[in-house]
Amino acid sequence: MNKKGTRFFGLGGFQEIGKSTAVIEHDDQIFIVDAGIQFANGSLTGIKGIIPDYQYLIDNEERIQGLFLTHGHEDHMGGIAYLIQNCNIKRIVAPSVGISYIKFKLDERKIKTNIEWIEIDKNLVLTFGDMKVDFWSAQHSIPDAYGIRFTNRNGSMFFTGDFRIDYTPIGSYPDFEKLEKIGQEDLTVLFSDSTNAMRPYHSPSEKDILKAIREYMEQAPKKIIITAFASNMSRISAIIKIAQEMNKKVVAFGRSMVNGINIARQLGYIDVDDSIFIDKKHVSKYDDNELLILTTGSQGEALAGLAKMAEGKHPQISIKHNDLIIFSSSPIPGNRIKIELLINDLYKLGANIKENKIDGYLHTSGHAYQEEHRKIFELTKPTYFFPYHGEFRMSVVHGRTAEKAGVNPDNIVIASHGEVYEMLDRKIFKTNDKIVSNPIYIDGEIASAKNTKLINEREQLGENGFVYISLLIDKEKADIVGRTKIITRGTLYVKSSTDIISDIRRIVHGLVLFTIKNSNDWTSSKLKKYIQERVKSYFYKTKRRSPYVCISIQYLDDLKFVTIPKEVNA
Repeated sequence: MNKKGTRFFGLGGFQEIGKSTAVIEHDDQIFIVDAGIQFANGSLTGIKGIIPDYQYLIDNEERIQGLFLTHGHEDHMGGIAYLIQNCNIKRIVAPSVGISYIKFKLDERKIKTNIEWIEIDKNLVLTFGDMKVDFWSAQHSIPDAYGIRFTNRNGSMFFTGDFRIDYTPIGSYPDFEKLEKIGQEDLTVLFSDSTNAMRPYHSPSEKDILKAIREYMEQAPKKIIITAFASNMSRISAIIKIAQEMNKKVVAFGRSMVNGINIARQLGYIDVDDSIFIDKKHVSKYDDNELLILTTGSQGEALAGLAKMAEGKHPQISIKHNDLIIFSSSPIPGNRIKIELLINDLYKLGANIKENKIDGYLHTSGHAYQEEHRKIFELTKPTYFFPYHGEFRMSVVHGRTAEKAGVNPDNIVIASHGEVYEMLDRKIFKTNDKIVSNPIYIDGEIASAKNTKLINEREQLGENGFVYISLLIDKEKADIVGRTKIITRGTLYVKSSTDIISDIRRIVHGLVLFTIKNSNDWTSSKLKKYIQERVKSYFYKTKRRSPYVCISIQYLDDLKFVTIPKEVNA
């Protein structure tokens, strides 16, 4: 009898940061690890985010035993609302913070479910037939972060989730004893966070960050504004405790910041007197030097609280001379220009700006550096290693760290999405199977693969503008009625480009007349295709542009004129 292996593949998270979604198949069971979202970059106009294609999970939903969540950050849980609307997920196993965030999102979108919720703690062990699942208490920028190990007759696989190792933490230590136990029990394959794999040495301690923030807060003569990642619940909690010690009142702005603080308070991660928090409507009742303001906007987001303050459009907060603004964050790739423009505007208002690294360490990552990675390899001793949650270059460097730590270089695999691997007798094999794993773009609240066309059109409009051509044809006489109408936006300045407009009109007029007089099988779609090809070719030759060409063709024969009767007085 042939032995049956354990299959696994990634729908997201391999060779990229974000949309972490791994799938394990064992016997007739499916286990999902995380269901994250990837935030869209500036080039994806109007797109909220990207999630994986869940079709394979939808087609096999009756086999799904559960969704296992490492922690409550969007890049690991932001796709859950979209997944469960299309796929029957009967069980979610997650930390308490993650469960609270998920439930909040489902309530916000009015999504009703019959999900069984299982809260993770470090001693939890679940069994599903031959599969045993246990957990590692990790350390990250959000409380309640866990690694997850799956063990069966074919071997074991361990997902660290996002983690770091801080020997002077503001929260709990990572469970080194459990990591050592995992190594002693012969770990087959390790999937580990590659986000900061290119950074040498060790990440700064959170205590050093808070020490610098406290010093600036104590020196501030007026109000204090701190912008940070709203998801960095551990640091936000520590900053609020500092505010309480300084007899400050705290007010939060930005939906994600407000929601994060509310969840942390409900779960006891922010343990201060309720009186320290004030309603945003009551800010004017307090002197500036009594206030600590926590706000979103650290990445220069145009609609975030800090940007509105910089523009003088915030309904409650005005930036004044000598206000202290601390950026307790680092720029996400692609956001640097937006952040610099925002900081420049804040300087114009007379604010005192403190930035990470420029003014000392005001932020540390929640992701491990190379020395922390080395520690994981030394303790868990994996036979195989799959870099996870990191771009290709990060994965390559992470693999080098693994090799230095003793992992056989032949057993280091940089996988691609949809590639199916099999674990059998504690060995890993790549199969010939391939799972569809195309990105799904979220436009507003709609997630669809069809949004790809919308993105392409938006990019074309943004870079090249559009040309609208409208003409009226008399089919009976095979002639054009009146003058061809041409409207352009973002393509050229009409007043100084009359020769180009005349050329387009001449090209369209000549092409259409020749076609309708000499062809017996012409159609509207054929005419539009011919016009688009000729107009695009002309623009590329003359302007080196490829505008979006929109064509409207009407027929005189089809127009009906309705006579409106005169009003009759009663």
